[in-house]
Amino acid sequence: MKINIKSISFKLGLLLSGVFIVLLLLLGIVLYGVFTNLFVDYIKQDLLVRGTNHAKILGEKFDQPTINHVVAMEKNVVTKVVITNSQQSILASSINPNQDKKEHLRLGESEKLSGIIEDDWRNHEYIISASPIENGKGFVYMYYPANILRDIVFVMNILILLTSIGIILLALGLIGILSRRLTKPLVTMKEATNRMSLGKYKQIIPISGNDEIAQLGNSIQMLGERLQEYEDNRNDFLASVSHELRTPLTYIKGYSDILTKGIIKDSMEQEEYLKIISKETKRISFLINDLFEMSKLQVGTFNLNRENAFINPIIEKVITSLKPAATNKGLKLNENLQLEEYPVSIDILRMEQVFYNLIENAIKYTNKGEITVRTYRKKEFIIIEIEDSGIGIPTEDLPKIWDRFYRVDPSRTRKTGGTGLGLYVVKSIIESHDGQMRVNSVENEGSTFTIFLSNKH
Repeated sequence: MKINIKSISFKLGLLLSGVFIVLLLLLGIVLYGVFTNLFVDYIKQDLLVRGTNHAKILGEKFDQPTINHVVAMEKNVVTKVVITNSQQSILASSINPNQDKKEHLRLGESEKLSGIIEDDWRNHEYIISASPIENGKGFVYMYYPANILRDIVFVMNILILLTSIGIILLALGLIGILSRRLTKPLVTMKEATNRMSLGKYKQIIPISGNDEIAQLGNSIQMLGERLQEYEDNRNDFLASVSHELRTPLTYIKGYSDILTKGIIKDSMEQEEYLKIISKETKRISFLINDLFEMSKLQVGTFNLNRENAFINPIIEKVITSLKPAATNKGLKLNENLQLEEYPVSIDILRMEQVFYNLIENAIKYTNKGEITVRTYRKKEFIIIEIEDSGIGIPTEDLPKIWDRFYRVDPSRTRKTGGTGLGLYVVKSIIESHDGQMRVNSVENEGSTFTIFLSNKH
C-alpha cells in the first residue's frame, strides 16, 4: 500500500510517534539511572554491613582462628575480604591482593578511611569498602567484583533496548490505527465537501459522538442540507420568474400585435386591450423591482432616503390601488387607521412597497372573507397589522417564509403568482428601518402580519 506522506494521518502518526519515542527515550534514561543507582547503592550498603559485622566480630576477639573464620565466611561467595593490622599489613585474605588492592590499602593507611573507598565500578576492578576494627587493631576490606555489576547493567541495557523496540513497534501500530481513526472522519468530511462542490449538496456524514469533529461533521451536513434547500428554491424561483414573465409578455405581445395590425376597430375593445397591457406591464414592473431590491440587499447597496412622514396616507394609496383586485375576488378590504398625528422617519417609496407586497399577498391567498389593515400606537412603537381570513401558513413553514425564494407550496404559488422574494424584501426593508416583522398564522383560518416601527425621531 502506497503511503501518502502529505496526508494528515501520516503527519499525525509521525508527530505522535516522534513524541512517543522522545518520551520513551527520556523514560529509559531515567529508569537506567534510577536502577543503576539503586543497585550500586544496594551493593555498597551490603559491603558496608558485611564489613562492619566482620569488624565487630574481630573487635571482640582479634586472633588467628577468628580471622580465619571471617575469611572462611567469604569463601565461595561473590564478595571478597582482606583483613589487615593497624599498619595495613595483610593478615588474611579470601583473594590474592593485586597492585590495585594494595594501593587502596595504602590509601586507607594514609587517611584512615572508613566506608566506601572505591565506587568507580566502570573503571576499576572492584567496589571496595573499609571497616575499621575496634581499638585500632586493623581494617576489614570488602570487595565486590565490578565486572558482575557491568554485566548486569549490560544485560539490563539489552533488555531495555529490546523492550523499547517492542514497545515502539507496538506503539507505532497503535498510533497508526489511532491516527487513521482520528483522521477518518476528516477524510469523510473532505470527500463530502468534494461532492458538495460538484453540486451534490445533501450529504450524509456518518459521524457519532459530540466532540468537535462530530460537531464539524454535523455542521457540514446541515450546510449541505441548507445549500440543497437553497438550490431547490433557486430552481423553483427561476421557474417561477420564467412563468411570471412569460404570461404577461404573452399578453402584451398578443394584444399589442392585435392593436398594431388594426384588427380591432371598436374603441371600447381597444381600450380594454390597452388596460390589459398596462396591467401586465405593471405586473412585470413589480417583479423586476423585487429582483432589483434583492440584488441591492445582497451586494450591500441598499440605501434609505428617510424623511418624516405619516403612515396612513401611504397605506390609503396602496389600498386604493389594490381594492379592485379584492373586489374582483369578492373580498372586503377594511381599514382601521389611527395614526393621523404620529409621523415617523421612513423611506416613503420603500414603505409603500412593503404595504403593497403584504396587502397583495393577503388578497392572493384569501379566497373568501375579508382583509383588515390596522394602524395604531403602543408605547414607543407604531404598529401596522395586515390581517386576512385566507388559507394560512403551516406552523413548520413559519420560520422559513422570510428566506429568499422560499414558497410554502410551489404548486399553489404557480396558481397565484409570486417568486418567493416578496416577504424577504419586506423584512429587509423593515429591519433597515430598525423595525421588526412578526407573523401569526393558523392554517385554513388566516394570517396576521405585524410591523413594529419606532416613532422616536
